[in-house]
Amino acid sequence: ENMMKHSEAAKQSADELARVFKHKSKVQGDWGERVLDELLASQGLTQGIHYDIQATIRDAAGNVVRTDTGSNLRPDVIMHIDSSRDIIIDSKVVLTAMYDYYAAEDEAIKADAQARNLLAIKEQVKKLAKKDYSSYLQPGHKMLDYVIMFVPVYSALRLAYESDRNLWHDAYAQGV
Repeated sequence: ENMMKHSEAAKQSADELARVFKHKSKVQGDWGERVLDELLASQGLTQGIHYDIQATIRDAAGNVVRTDTGSNLRPDVIMHIDSSRDIIIDSKVVLTAMYDYYAAEDEAIKADAQARNLLAIKEQVKKLAKKDYSSYLQPGHKMLDYVIMFVPVYSALRLAYESDRNLWHDAYAQGV
């Protein structure tokens, strides 16, 4: 009986986690940033030396760069390639359509979910391209002219790539 209670509690926790990840973009985003940080650290890179997390972008004069809405421009990671060159890495988590795709039993529903997954990834690319991080400079640094979009769930990226083989090329043409 005790084992049944633990099993039911584990199922409820898993269901709640799936619900949160499916519908809470902030939770998804925070998780993606954490995965990126852990990946960089696992490669022997040190936060504060080799890369900074959520650092505020400043222009060449040291002024804080703000978005059109007035908030600070803060990418997930600024990686320091060397003493004078940086690159932006921004984590983008797109799980809802991918989750729908793998849960679907009907081919039409799967096709719709696959199309929505591709659209979600393309929208994230557009958002990153519009931020134009590469045009901003940390004092004494040169920003590379593209941004790396980190997608921590490979199956979502693979599913999108299966739909559009030009996805990588089109993103690169936008500086992502």
